[in-house]
Amino acid sequence: MRDLALVFMLFFSIYYAFKRPYIGVCAWVWIALTAPTDWAFGFSTQFRMNLTIVLVTVLAYIFSQKNKSLKGGSLGLLTFLFGFWTLISSYNNITIYPSQVWGHWFEFVKVLMLFLFVLLTIQKRLHIDTFIWAIVLSISSFAASGAFKFLVSGGSYRIVGVAGQIQDRNDLVVAINMCIPLIIYLAQTCKHANLKKGLWGLLILNIIAVVGTYSRAGFVGLLIIGAAFWWKSKSKFKIALLAMCLIPVFYALAPSDWKARQSTVETAATQDSSFIGRLWAWKISTMIALDHPFTGGGFRAVIDPSIWSYYAPATPDFPPIDTPPIPDTQHSLAAHNIYMQVLGDHGFIGLGIFLLIFYRALSINKATLKLAKQNGHLWGVHLSSALSLSIIGFCINGANVSRAYFDLVWAILAIIVVVQVNRASLFANTQTSTQETTPDGRQITKPSSD
Repeated sequence: MRDLALVFMLFFSIYYAFKRPYIGVCAWVWIALTAPTDWAFGFSTQFRMNLTIVLVTVLAYIFSQKNKSLKGGSLGLLTFLFGFWTLISSYNNITIYPSQVWGHWFEFVKVLMLFLFVLLTIQKRLHIDTFIWAIVLSISSFAASGAFKFLVSGGSYRIVGVAGQIQDRNDLVVAINMCIPLIIYLAQTCKHANLKKGLWGLLILNIIAVVGTYSRAGFVGLLIIGAAFWWKSKSKFKIALLAMCLIPVFYALAPSDWKARQSTVETAATQDSSFIGRLWAWKISTMIALDHPFTGGGFRAVIDPSIWSYYAPATPDFPPIDTPPIPDTQHSLAAHNIYMQVLGDHGFIGLGIFLLIFYRALSINKATLKLAKQNGHLWGVHLSSALSLSIIGFCINGANVSRAYFDLVWAILAIIVVVQVNRASLFANTQTSTQETTPDGRQITKPSSD
């Protein structure tokens, strides 16, 4: 049954992608994030769903009648510059397995292709909302099912990732925290009362899912995102009062294993072997960049056995944090930090471009938010706020995972570019009044409070 559903969905997506290429891009991101063939059992596992929908989308765009143009703005330029720099660093890689480096580079090229086709096909509010729905349905629906299992088990069930890019629970919690602002955006702008209630329920389940992963960094990231949302909210007192009432209740009901896990945050640097392993990887990534400041070591250089063994003896004395010596039997470890990952992979120049991308993304959103407020465009306010919080969530939780090339973050960056280059058309029909839905489903007009 699951196989038939996947095949039906694939052909449904193909049919509508030829009519409207942006639907193909939405199916593209959904398949990339969920890897549906990995959780099927029958004949559909043999289908290359992602390749199929990519080819269909590309052909549909090529043969479409619409005027074709690419507007990337400064953020798009920085993104493609980063892609070019990864090519340079891959060519100059220092690993003993260069074929693997080129394999990882090719995977990132696929991510950049998604970024490119978002820019080419998504232009209107309907396109943006459909794309965000595809992201939410790919990540948040899985998180909601995990949260349900967590609740039914009384907190004993630990939520882990789905097959594909987010199989590790720390990777999953990054994706969930990035999707939480998008769920809030959809709930704020939804015109259907029942669907709006469902989205708020989905939000609660996703918050529970973060707790259910038992991820310390994920929970800290959730608190920071919550604080950022509170800071941007106009109902600070109500939210603070609600939080003060609910947090003690939540903590009292939380499983003892979860409390014990969170209590180790302060001692992780000295007593947690996994955290010490990350410090080793960060030191080696930094040493790679110091020896190869322009191009780094190439994709995943830090896990190359020869590079790891070469730098391992120097790690105890490498500042600023003291660490025990790396045992000879210790295998190489991933950086588990997007910043150290990019530093070791592409050097200081690569890291500089990477950081500039996110700085530029947040500054663009800030300008969009200001413009939307000036024009009384509540939709634009909600969208720019959600995109900013999602990027902030990635930047915070990314300090705990090696997911610098994650499809989701580059897809969100692409939407930021789309909003920037299409501000004139997106905000053309702005009004100082907004439509809101009453509990019984009626539409009423209210003056904008922005």
